[in-house]
Amino acid sequence: MKDSLLVPRILWAALFASTLIYLLVLEMVELQTGSSWETLLYPLAFAAVTTAGASLMAPRMMLRRRPARDSSTVTHDGGYLTTLIVALALAESVAIFGLVLGFLGAPPMVVVPFFAVAWILMIIRFPTKERVDRQSARR
Repeated sequence: MKDSLLVPRILWAALFASTLIYLLVLEMVELQTGSSWETLLYPLAFAAVTTAGASLMAPRMMLRRRPARDSSTVTHDGGYLTTLIVALALAESVAIFGLVLGFLGAPPMVVVPFFAVAWILMIIRFPTKERVDRQSARR
């Protein structure tokens, strides 16, 4: 593995693993019964769809709004690491919304789709040399 991909891949793996830990926590913790998770389902689903869209759009918007070139602030990766962290954090938030529903007593049939969407968003952002090079060329 190239040195330039080491840090992005470690960050990717850490954020991906955190979602797996969330599921493990849901399995190990005794959850509330009788709570009204149904009242929060639609607001959290809306928030999840919004942040999923932001996870896809934010990196592009960040690249478009970059300041004028200043040699003291330009990174060797063209800002790839910054946009990766933002995209992955937004993707992870989708799983956190599912985690909240799980703590409120929602069944797995409701909770797991939130995690699946987060995993898909993270998998499509897996750091590769081509992605780093493509973003660096845009700078």
